[in-house]
Amino acid sequence: MHISELYLHPVKSTAAISVQELDYTALGPNCDRQWMIVNDVGVFMSQRKHPKLCLLKAEVSVQTQNLKLSAVGHKSILINSSNGTDRKDINVTIWKDSVIASDCGESVAIWLSEFLGTSCRLVCLNNRTVRSVNTDFAKAGELVAFADGFPTLVVTQESLDEFNSHLEVPVDVRRFRPNIVIAGATPYAEDSWQTIRVGEIEFNLVKPCSRCIIPSVNPDTGQKEMAVNQALLKTRRHEQITYFGQNALHHGLGKIRVGDAVELIARSQPDPNSRSMRS
Repeated sequence: MHISELYLHPVKSTAAISVQELDYTALGPNCDRQWMIVNDVGVFMSQRKHPKLCLLKAEVSVQTQNLKLSAVGHKSILINSSNGTDRKDINVTIWKDSVIASDCGESVAIWLSEFLGTSCRLVCLNNRTVRSVNTDFAKAGELVAFADGFPTLVVTQESLDEFNSHLEVPVDVRRFRPNIVIAGATPYAEDSWQTIRVGEIEFNLVKPCSRCIIPSVNPDTGQKEMAVNQALLKTRRHEQITYFGQNALHHGLGKIRVGDAVELIARSQPDPNSRSMRS
């Protein structure tokens, strides 16, 4: 098995960026979901209610941590992480977590509000932002940035291929918003993995990823295509929850790259051989 694709999502719920390597820090891939769009009361915004976010491209300089936002029909805007006279700490909410983040200023707030057609602001992590992974799954004080709950999402190419066999029009993996795509496995093999290793980094697959409406959003148009969710309900439903992919915690720091070998260290129990999670 090997890594076939890697993805970075600098701003939560915006367009995925295909990259050749990810640099793992304590929070997960460096610069992944370290910015987030919030409404006027500080609650996070996502494609669930604002599918147009998938059309917003975020580019980040790993060296400077500067962020550029762009979208068709809109002039791009650069957010410099090291300055901004109107930047201040604010409380923000992501699911059940309330944390401190840095407001990125009025200019980008106006830009984003015009793009989305609703009042919103951009925030980023700072040295006061501390958000723990759910302790039901984390055992070593693991932290997470603005991802829904875990720093890494793993899927396999073979799972996507099998899922696409249930659709008239196949979809690409961006709909599932993974960080790591692995090729060379069997369909849904990741459901039975407990630990994998890539180079010096081990990944513990701790929780199947439950799915909402976002996979139905076409990442190129922003339109919802409900056939995708219908296929998920038909093939990946288990105990009233729909799953695709595995959330992971990492142990070790450093870079992983497209083409790197993936070693299966341990399986979970039970070891399902089924290609489906129908209930």
